Amino acid sequence: MRKTFHIAFLRAAMALLLISVIHPLQFARAHELDELLNEAAKNNPDLLAAKWRAEQMLLRHQELLEFFDPSITVAAGQAERSRSIPGASGYSALTNNATELQAGIDMAMEPGFYIAFGASERVYNDPDKYDYLAQTLFGVRIRVPLLRNRGFRNLSIEREMALAEYNAAVSSLLDVAQRLRRDVTLAYIAAYESLSSYKVTQEATVRFERLVNEAKDLNKLKVIPEYQIFDAQMDLQLGLENEEIARNRFALNIITLSSLIGGHRQVTLKNGPDILFQIASETKKLDEITMEEALENRGSYLQVKNNLEYARAQIASAMEEQKDDVTFNMGVSWQGEMHDHFDGSFKYSTDRHIGADASVIWKRTLDYRGPRARQARFDARIQQLKENLRSVAVDIDVQRRNAINNFRTALSRIDIVSKGIEASQKTLAAEQERFRLGEGTSSNVTDAQKELTSLQQRRTSAAADLLRAKTNYLFAIGYNGEE
Repeated sequence: MRKTFHIAFLRAAMALLLISVIHPLQFARAHELDELLNEAAKNNPDLLAAKWRAEQMLLRHQELLEFFDPSITVAAGQAERSRSIPGASGYSALTNNATELQAGIDMAMEPGFYIAFGASERVYNDPDKYDYLAQTLFGVRIRVPLLRNRGFRNLSIEREMALAEYNAAVSSLLDVAQRLRRDVTLAYIAAYESLSSYKVTQEATVRFERLVNEAKDLNKLKVIPEYQIFDAQMDLQLGLENEEIARNRFALNIITLSSLIGGHRQVTLKNGPDILFQIASETKKLDEITMEEALENRGSYLQVKNNLEYARAQIASAMEEQKDDVTFNMGVSWQGEMHDHFDGSFKYSTDRHIGADASVIWKRTLDYRGPRARQARFDARIQQLKENLRSVAVDIDVQRRNAINNFRTALSRIDIVSKGIEASQKTLAAEQERFRLGEGTSSNVTDAQKELTSLQQRRTSAAADLLRAKTNYLFAIGYNGEE
């Protein structure tokens, strides 16, 4: 029951971890990203594969319980002039000059000993003084490791390794979940960025079409020469090409977003193209945390740490192998005999029913080259993982600092470009008025329109970069339980 509860608790903790990591950065007045991230948590194949890897490691804890599974042995046969061979193992020795049936149960017991129960029925082939002699035996034997595997040290090490493996798998799951959250959020931002860009190019196309029509009307009134119509028509065609490019970019970003949530459906955006700038205008700062906190939140860093714990457990296993094998053995048995039928309780070949024995057995290999080599290999593995840990820490710090710098730059860009848009709109209005009065050219108007379109695109790009920087920052610090 205790193990079952432990497994259930770990499963619940794993589910809670997923919910907390996948839960999104809240976008103002919209839960669209929330819905997409929930879909990704249910359908993204990489995340589901990571969950199953963690489940495998979870089941490893149950697998180790086989250590305490009792084993039963049954043997039957006949022996003639059988000799005991010291050190031999792998079979049950039968009683010499007898036909025998024997059975026993062997099991490991807490806090660190093995116990065996056995019984046998044998019939001697040519007993002294009797034509027939049947013998019944019951006994119990205890074996206690005194040096190697004392207190089932090997099992404890295997449990440490299993726990480290499970923690590494959960850390890998955390890393996949964090990367998925970042990738879905970035794809979501890119989709709205391309949608906004598409809208800007559409508005630019409308302005070019309006200019062409105005140029034709003014040419009919002899206000402007005909060649100014051609300039406006050329810019209109270029604007139509830009619109098609923007439409295709938007379609590609939608495909990317659909693939990240599992590819089971085509995503359609619910908000308008202005939502990106609205959200960015409400995002003014980042909540900074220490580097140490960021490292402990990141799945990639924790995975290396858990792999390091696994390697340390491997060293403990190699050191345990280098110990001599010393065991204490003791046994008690009852034996009864009968010379004319089975199940007798008489004493013919012995003067007592009860027997006992005790011994200490020492065993070792002539050299521990294998365990020593394994220990050296695991030591090298630990040094490698320490460097990997340092490398991951450097990468996370670079991600964090880059995101902070990009956020500050994007914040300044939005303010600068917004002021530029106000000036550009006034310039465009002035050029349009001059064109209508015949004082300006269509080229002057299209140049002003292009400048406005460029500034609008820049503002969209700055807003998207701001939200990307915040997303990358939250990823760098492991989301830290954010939103």
